[in-house]
Amino acid sequence: MSGLPCYHSAMHVAPRPTQRRRGAAPQRRLLALLPLFAFLGVSAAWAQTTNGALYEVEIVVFRASSTGAPEDWNATPTARGFGSESTRGGTPQLIRVLTPAEYKLDTIEATLRSSGAWRPIAHAAWVQTAANWGTHIGIALGDIGINTPGLSGMVYLERATYLHLGLNLTLGTGPTYAINEMRSVKYNEKQYFDHPAFGVIALVSPVARTAGAAPH
Repeated sequence: MSGLPCYHSAMHVAPRPTQRRRGAAPQRRLLALLPLFAFLGVSAAWAQTTNGALYEVEIVVFRASSTGAPEDWNATPTARGFGSESTRGGTPQLIRVLTPAEYKLDTIEATLRSSGAWRPIAHAAWVQTAANWGTHIGIALGDIGINTPGLSGMVYLERATYLHLGLNLTLGTGPTYAINEMRSVKYNEKQYFDHPAFGVIALVSPVARTAGAAPH
């Protein structure tokens, strides 16, 4: 035996006149809800999945106002948590980009701006599904409305036993600075991804599928 699964064609049996096809009622209910999903900005593709937990991700990217001579600003930190480069890619599971009125990290951005040591250069928030752990299906900065000159990269949200947030960002055009890290995160807990030249503060929150319900 090869150990591979064996598939058989299903037998086609005409239903009795008094029988109702299984699954017909749920399918009709789903079709009836699709216009509502579209109105709420949720894609039909998500609506048809059985594991469609949604998450709100928000990031503030900031850079140092000045670079001190003792620091090695060109140093690229060792990647933590990512697989090989060849495993990256896939279709971003972006549901909706949020407006500035929906941001939760405005106070953090204002504090950074007033500190004088750091200068915010990008701020965005969006709703997405999480990819399976290890697939590295990312969302490009441009897709979430970040078009800061010299800043590029991807944001990754993956789910296994725990939820993981990853950043693969570069800043500058020579020298180039990089943040390349994935870590386990908890809901509504601020995360700080650091590099001597720039950093990111991130927040991941569950989005309720119905009022009072949150994905687990």
